[in-house]
Amino acid sequence: MKKVRVAIYSLIAVLIAAVFFYVDNKEVNALKNNQSYPMVEDPKQHPEPITVSSQEIGDTKVHLTKLYSRNNARGLYLGMWYGDRNALMKNKEEDWLRDKGHIEFLVKAVDSNGTTYNGHTIGTKEGTFTTFRYIQFDDFRYDKDLVELDLAFYPMMDDGKGGLPYEHPWLETTVEVE
Repeated sequence: MKKVRVAIYSLIAVLIAAVFFYVDNKEVNALKNNQSYPMVEDPKQHPEPITVSSQEIGDTKVHLTKLYSRNNARGLYLGMWYGDRNALMKNKEEDWLRDKGHIEFLVKAVDSNGTTYNGHTIGTKEGTFTTFRYIQFDDFRYDKDLVELDLAFYPMMDDGKGGLPYEHPWLETTVEVE
């Protein structure tokens, strides 16, 4: 009888832990799996994806969502996520500009025409073991002839005046646009 009681209590504990992990990671998992748009504010119209799928940036264990643009071809929205133990993102060597403990980034996008756009991280969603960062470009203009985008992620140094981008990007990747 005692073994049955222990088994029942163990099953209940496992179910409670599973429900906790599901609820704690629901939003992050939806963002990571492209089931939710990587936009801080809910869009009034569905943005158009301009890439086919998510991708990892090299072997950094930092991932990018699909890239989205609004229906009027203005703005670029994407997200990046990484594990909470990612050594690159937990860098403590410099005085980085931080939001809720996470390093802020200036993200530069250079399109196939040579036009450079500046975006930035604008918010964070945290799961149990994963951090999701929203990235937004307000001045981006999507062109149907666009073939690819080169993305470079510059961490922001805390200069006391709103941040200064580090001289070298930490992450770089090229994204093919559909």
